[in-house]
Amino acid sequence: MLDHVSPPSTPLASLTKATSLIARARTMDEVVETIRSTARSLIGCEGISIIRKDGDLCHYVDEDAVGPLWKGSKFPATACISGWSMLHKQTVVVPDIAKDDRIPYDLYAETFVRAVAMVPIRPDDPVGAIGAYWSSTYSASQLEVEILEALAEAAATAVENIRRVASASIAAVKAYEETEDFSKDIETIAGIAAVPMILDVVVRMTGMGFAAVARVTENRWITCQSLDHVGFGLGPGDELPVESTLCDEIRDHRQPIVFDDAASDPAYCDHHTPRTYGLRSYISVPILLSNGTMWGTLCAISANPAKVNNPQVLGSFTLFAELIAHHLDAAERLVHTQASLDQERELSELREQFIAVLGHDLRNPLAAVDAGTSRMLKEGWTDRSPVILKLMKASISRMSALVDNVMDLARTRLGGGVVLDLSSADLATTLQHVVDELRSTHSEREIKASFTFAGHATVDHSRLAQMISNLLANAITHGAEDRPIRIDGRIADGELELSVINGGLPIPPEQIEKLFLPFKRGEAKPGVEGLGLGLYIASQIALAHGGKIHVTSDDAETRFSFRMTLNE
Repeated sequence: MLDHVSPPSTPLASLTKATSLIARARTMDEVVETIRSTARSLIGCEGISIIRKDGDLCHYVDEDAVGPLWKGSKFPATACISGWSMLHKQTVVVPDIAKDDRIPYDLYAETFVRAVAMVPIRPDDPVGAIGAYWSSTYSASQLEVEILEALAEAAATAVENIRRVASASIAAVKAYEETEDFSKDIETIAGIAAVPMILDVVVRMTGMGFAAVARVTENRWITCQSLDHVGFGLGPGDELPVESTLCDEIRDHRQPIVFDDAASDPAYCDHHTPRTYGLRSYISVPILLSNGTMWGTLCAISANPAKVNNPQVLGSFTLFAELIAHHLDAAERLVHTQASLDQERELSELREQFIAVLGHDLRNPLAAVDAGTSRMLKEGWTDRSPVILKLMKASISRMSALVDNVMDLARTRLGGGVVLDLSSADLATTLQHVVDELRSTHSEREIKASFTFAGHATVDHSRLAQMISNLLANAITHGAEDRPIRIDGRIADGELELSVINGGLPIPPEQIEKLFLPFKRGEAKPGVEGLGLGLYIASQIALAHGGKIHVTSDDAETRFSFRMTLNE
C-alpha cells in the first residue's frame, strides 16, 4: 500500500467554519456548494462527491476532483458503494477498490480512483452521502473519517432545518388559505364584463347545463361566477372540497381534463369525482397567469354525455381561459400601477416640502454667517469678534443639525428605516450627557433629570441620545418658558421607559396623530424654525428599537413617553 500524505493541517477553525456554513444553509444548493468547495482542502484527498438518495437510486449531484467522476449520473443503491453506505447506515472505508466486492469496478476503471471513504448523511435515516477518493491505494485515517462525518452531520442539520422551514411555509400558506375568504377574487371576476358572456357561450356551445369560473388553490375550490341551468347549486362564494374535484389534479399537471362520457372513458369510469357528483361529461381548462401560476379553472359539467373532447371545443375553452387570465393580469397590473402612482405622488410631495422647508430654514443661519463674515472682513479683529464668531458657530451648528435631520429622513424613507449599532453601556450616563448639552445651550431653561436605573443596557446609545435630544428640543421649543422640563427614566419588569414632560398649552387631540409626520411643526408658538423632522426621526429610532413613543397632553402637562422591551 502506498503512503499517503494526510492534510498537513486541518485547523479546527476551518472545519468549524465549514460545518457552520453548511448547517446554516437555506437551500440544498447551498449545502452542496459548501461541501464541494471545502471538503477536499479539509481532507487532503483527490476527489469529493456529494450524493443524494433519490428513491432506490443514488444521484451524484456534484463533485470536486482532479479528474471527472460521475456528476449527474444515477446508479441503483444496490450497485454502488454510496448505496451500500446508506443502506447499511454506516461509514465505509475501502483502501483498495480492486479488492472489495462492494465496488462496481467497471464504473471506476475510467477514473483515477483507487481508494474510497463514504459517509452517510443522517445515518439513522440516510438522505445522501459524501464520498472522498484517493488516486492511490490508501486507508483513510481516523481524522479524515471524522472530518467527513462532521461535514455529513452538518449537512443532516441543514436538511432538517430546510425541511422544517418548508413545512412551516406550507402550513402558513394552508392556514392563510383556510381563513382567506377570496372575496377580492370573486369581486375581480364579477368586474370582468366578458365572463357572463363566456359562460353563456360555453353552455350553448357544449349543451352542458353548468359552467363556472373557479378559484383553485392547494386547499380551496371556490366558485367565483357560474351559469347554472340545472340547479347544481353553486353560486359565487360557494365551495367544494378541493380533493373531490378534478381541478385538484389540474393544479398539479396544468393540463386540461376533458371527457365526453365518464362511463366509457377508461381513465374516469372509476374515478371518484364523476361518481361523487353524478357527472357524465366534463371539461376544465386551467387559467394560467403571466407569471406562470395557476389561478383557477374554467369548467363545465353535465349529467349527460356531451361532445366536448374535440379540438374546436377545447380550443375555445383555452382561448376563453387565456382571456380571463389576461383580465386578471391587467387588474393586478392596475393595482400595482396605482400603488406606484400613490408612492410617486407621496415622494413628489415630500420632495417639494423638503425643498421649500429646507430653503426657508437655511436662509436665516446662512444670512447670520454671511453677515458675521462681512463684518469681520470689514472691521478686522475687534473686541466684538469673539461674540460674532460664537454666533456664527451657533448658526453653523443649526445648519449641521438641519443636514443631519435630512440625512436621517433619507435613510428612514428610502433606506428601509434606522440602522442600529447596539452596544452595552451605562444608559444613565448617555442620557445625562444629552441633558448637560442642552442645559449649556439653553441656560435660560430649567431641565430636571431623574434616572432610577443603573448599570448597562444593550441599545444603540447614540441613537437613543438623539431621540431624547429631539424630544427635549421639542419641549424647549413648545413648552412654557416659566415651567421646568423634566426627563424621567426607569426600568421595570424588563421594560425601559423614558419620559419628557413640559408644561404649557395642551396639544389638540386632532394634532397628536400628526406629530410624528415629517415636516409637521408644532403650532404652539409662531415663528418657530426647523424642518419639522425631529419628532419624526425620534419615532423612527423608537420603532427601530422595537418600541413606540406615546403622547398625552392636557392643561397640566404634555408628556412624550418612549417604551421598549430590553433583551437580556
